[in-house]
Parts: sequence; structure tokens; C-alpha cells
Amino acid sequence: MLAKKKIVVSVAVLFVVLLVGTVITQGISTQATIKDQPRVFHWDTMRQPRVAGDGGAAHIYPRVGTPKVYPKPYRPTPEPIIEPIVKLPEPPEEPIDVNYTRLLISSRYVRFEMKPGDKTEFTVTVKHDENKSVSTQVHIETLPYCDYCIEKDWITVEPMSAEIAAGVKQDYNVTINIPDDAEIGYYNAQIVFTDDTFQAPYPEPYPKYVNAMDLSVNVWTPPKIYFWPQYISDRVKAGQSYEYEIQLENIGDKAIAINPEIGGGKEWIIERPVFVPFPYGYNEGRIPDDWLTIEAPANVPANSTATVTVTLDVPDDTFGWYETEINLNIDDPSVLEWGQIVNMNIEVWKQPTTPYSDNFTVGQGETFSVMVTAREYGYGSYNRAAEEPSFNVELSNQDGKKVTPESSKTVKKREVNVGMDYKPYYPWDTASEEPYHVRYTEYSKTYKVTNATGGQWALEILPINVQDFEYTIEIGE
Repeated sequence: MLAKKKIVVSVAVLFVVLLVGTVITQGISTQATIKDQPRVFHWDTMRQPRVAGDGGAAHIYPRVGTPKVYPKPYRPTPEPIIEPIVKLPEPPEEPIDVNYTRLLISSRYVRFEMKPGDKTEFTVTVKHDENKSVSTQVHIETLPYCDYCIEKDWITVEPMSAEIAAGVKQDYNVTINIPDDAEIGYYNAQIVFTDDTFQAPYPEPYPKYVNAMDLSVNVWTPPKIYFWPQYISDRVKAGQSYEYEIQLENIGDKAIAINPEIGGGKEWIIERPVFVPFPYGYNEGRIPDDWLTIEAPANVPANSTATVTVTLDVPDDTFGWYETEINLNIDDPSVLEWGQIVNMNIEVWKQPTTPYSDNFTVGQGETFSVMVTAREYGYGSYNRAAEEPSFNVELSNQDGKKVTPESSKTVKKREVNVGMDYKPYYPWDTASEEPYHVRYTEYSKTYKVTNATGGQWALEILPINVQDFEYTIEIGE
């Protein structure tokens, strides 16, 4: 009996050893396989990354022309990674000095908008909860991460030092003087009352003052020049040319120089990456510079207007979304760099050459109708005449006999807004007294077949000047 128990225990131990070895071997080999596999990321219209792979049922997204088919996302199940446990050395213990007095400062943050040459005054009240007096010594500190740092001689504080007795409030009178030649921008500084500090980790370790108030000053001047639109958004066709106008108005008494250029070549303009094609096969990226031509005067005369004309030449073999910026390079110190940019976004699309198709079944002698509908929205704020959409519709019965019915009904529908909700960007349109604004126009055509041959019918729709459409098949009276 004892011998049998020993044999059973030995077999159990051997089985556990084999099982552990198999798991480790599979984990290591699977990790190597997954590591060696290329991973391709796709982006859908909601900018969600998907890992492409094999398997999965297809999803069809109806669009103009032939529907695009792509597989479901494939996400391999990760195997556990076996790593040795490494104990990191503990950092040396450093004494933390918390022996400081916390002052109650009102207010902790103050913000002003000032022009060059302006002066302003305000009062900061300081007290504490100690049962003894606290000494303060005021000084001005600039932040290590500020773009524009206030010069210390712009700010004066009275008194510069004070002994605050227990239970007593101390007022400090602060005066800010902005020089006449100050550069336009956002300035930041701290008014510090004691030298007590602690280590701030962001954006990198530096001593942060405990008893200080933050001061922010937006130095600005009223702009003398305005421009519109700030955004150009349009849907265009491959192989065609389009013109866009940017209007500038100078309300000053001196001419203001401009020098428009594509992109601008500024370091602060972020170069966006070119994304992987959409499921619909659309590209997305920057508008190549050679697609654009800019015509502009050298300056905008005083109390006058000027026009910058941007010509877009779209190549024949292009489709998808593209964007760029047009930097007007306005020589006016009141206009910041990022405030003289016109963002341009276009969608290039092609007229399909093959029709969309669908099948449906009708009974012998039945009547059916097909209604095809398209909506047209305004793209940008251009007075370009829209091309009215149309459809080439063909029907074929189960014997292959084609029927090209005439439209039995045509409907044009518009949604019109009354008021200011959908005013375009252009000032001359905004100032218009016209109260009506078309949000979209809907076109629909109905094709009817009576006494139809029973069986399966084929429907083909070739849209013209249409980007999206829908159709309804009604069978029976």
C-alpha cells in the first residue's frame, strides 16, 4: 500500500514538471512569433486605431461607387511574459524640510490685459495663523518655463519688507508699468514674500516658492488690420482649378506690409503626419506646395482693403483629405504669429465611373418604385454655383432585359434657417440684411415600374455630382 502511494506521488510530480515546462516553452515561442509579426495600424473615420490582420467577417460601408470591404480588427491574445524579478536599489533618504510658515495671500493669482505704456496698481493682503510675528522680504521671480518673462523693473512693491504680527493683516501695494516698446505677448512672474521653497517636479525639478502670488499680464494693442476668412474648407474635384479670396482691411493711418506664403516655414507650425488610408481608401496629408499659387499686393494701404487670391490646381490622380496653412506675414506688432494664419482644408473626390448595384425580388405583375435622394451642403462660404446632382438609373429583370424608366416624380427640398445661427464667415454676408440662410438642399427622383415581370431585379445607380445618396425601394401600391 505504501509503495502504491509513492508511485502515485512520483507520477503527480512528474506531471506538474512537464506541465510547467510546456507553459514556459509555449510562452517563449509565442512571444517570439508575435514579436516577429509586422503590425499594421489603420485609422477609421473616428481616428480609432485598428490592428489589421486575418480572419473576421467583412463589413460593408455604402459609399458612392463600389463599396469598400475590410476585415474585422484582429487582436492577438498576448501570452504572459516571464521576466526575472529585479529589485531596484532604493533612493537615498533625504531629509525634507517642512519647517516654514504658510502665509495666507489674497489673491494667489492676478491677471491683467495692458497695452504698452500702461500702468496699473493693485493691493495684495497677507496674513498668517502663527502665534508669533513673521518676517517677509519681497522679491520678483520669473518662471523657468515662461515664453515671455516680466522684467523685474516693471514691478514695484511697497513695502518691500515687513514684519507681520500675529493676527494682523499686511497690505502690499503693487504697481505695474509696461514700457512703451514692450513686445506683444503673455508675460508671467511671481511676487515672492518669503524664501521658503519646495521641489516642484513639472516641467522639470526646480525650487517653487511656498509664499508667492502668480502674476500674468497680456500685453496687447488693438489690431489695425483684420482679415477673413480664417478657415478655407471646400470639396473639390480632381483635375480642376479653384480660386479663393482672403480679404484684408487696414483701419490704420499707415500702410501695412504683407507677404503671404504657404505654410510659413515657422517652427511653431506642427508638421502633421500622413495617416494610413481610411477604410474607404482615402488618403490624408498635407497639400503639396505646388498645388497652390498665391497672388497678393505688397501692402494694404491705410484705411483701405486688399485681396489675396489663392489658386488651387488639383492633379487628376488625386483623392482624399488635405490641409495646409497660409501665413499672411502681416507686419503689424498687434497681430501675433498664430493670429495671422488661414487654415485650409480640402476634400478631393472623383466622379465614379461604375454604378452602384443592388438586387431585389418582386412578384409577377406587381408595381414597384425606386426613389433616389441626395443632399448637398454648403462647403465654405463661396458664391460658386453648385452643380445640381443627377442620377443614371437602370433596372434589369431576371431575364437580363434592361429597363430605363423615366423619372415619375422629381422633388427639390431645402432647409432654410431664419436668423444668425448659420451666418457665413464673410463680413459682407454677415452684414447683409438677408434673413434666410440655406442649410442644405435635397434632391430626389422616383422611378416607377408597373406590371413587372416576377423574379429578381437588378438596380444600378450611377450618381453625377453627388457625394452621398440614399435610395428606397417600394414594392406594391
